[in-house]
Amino acid sequence: MKKTMKHITSLLMILVLAVSFATSAFADRILIIPDLPKQPYRNGVGAYEGVVAHSTATPEAPAINIQKYESRTWRSAFVHYAVDWNETIQIADTKYIAYGAGPGANKRFVHVELCETRDYEKFKRSYDKYVKLLAEILGDRGLSVEKGLWTQYDVTKYLGGTDHEDPLDYLRSHGVSEVQFRADVQRAYNNSNVDVSVPDKRSKPVEVPTAVTDGIAYIEGYNVNLRKGPGTSYSKIHQLNKPESYIVWAEKDGWLNLGGEQWIKNDPSYVKFSKKSTVDASIVGKRVVSKVNNLRFYDDPSWQDNDVDGTVDAGLGFTIDAKVSVNGSSQYKVHNSKGKTYYVTASEVYVYVK
Repeated sequence: MKKTMKHITSLLMILVLAVSFATSAFADRILIIPDLPKQPYRNGVGAYEGVVAHSTATPEAPAINIQKYESRTWRSAFVHYAVDWNETIQIADTKYIAYGAGPGANKRFVHVELCETRDYEKFKRSYDKYVKLLAEILGDRGLSVEKGLWTQYDVTKYLGGTDHEDPLDYLRSHGVSEVQFRADVQRAYNNSNVDVSVPDKRSKPVEVPTAVTDGIAYIEGYNVNLRKGPGTSYSKIHQLNKPESYIVWAEKDGWLNLGGEQWIKNDPSYVKFSKKSTVDASIVGKRVVSKVNNLRFYDDPSWQDNDVDGTVDAGLGFTIDAKVSVNGSSQYKVHNSKGKTYYVTASEVYVYVK
């Protein structure tokens, strides 16, 4: 009997260790806040759709401070992970929602907080951990970086419920633009052992061109050169690949600015540029309704057959998020009742707004 009990005890210990290792794969320490609500994501327990990248507003506060603070304030705000220059701490179970960025984002995403520092060496260590953690969270659910990686700025702009814009300004303060950040997460996603490096010096801010714009550049090709200026005479920074996408901040002489000294050629053979148009605020949130049967809607801002997701009949439609220009013609960026984003023509021949 004693021998049997010994075997049972050993098996239990192995199971406990196995569970412990499995849950701590993404963190150096697991310090789950007690009594957190176990509220599932909108698609069910563990069914997160992406990850929101945050950064703290308290410079030099380490991850353990975030955990201790949110142990007291979790009824109003808490995240899943906190990352600093020495360790990654898991604060909440990723099977359930956290209160990180407003209800629209909370019911969909995991939340990761990056601890801010003015020390460049500490930043480099924390940034490496941060990027790899974001990639691991997405990879664990088979979610793409293109659609699954959100920033607080993205949430503020597209989902609402918050007015924060981190972590982009903080990353830029250390010479890391949004385009590099997203590219680094993609590289870590493709290879978890990759060396995530940041510039040795902070980049000198580029002079903002006259033609300021707002839109998205969708990379449709491979090995697309990202350059330090708007021309082939400027040195290459690195290369971008399908299906990456980036916010466009400005245009100059046929080149698109992706933030700071980072430019790509606006060549439709490998870049699809979706330029946002000026939209009356009263249109956003209204319904765009089809006037015809079998009206096509698209997964991406595109007119291509292979990007068609489906069709709607007359009298049916979507909620408007924005208006964009695709190859010179207008589309509405819309979402359905489940929050899924699509694109549909804005031509009054085929649709009307109500």
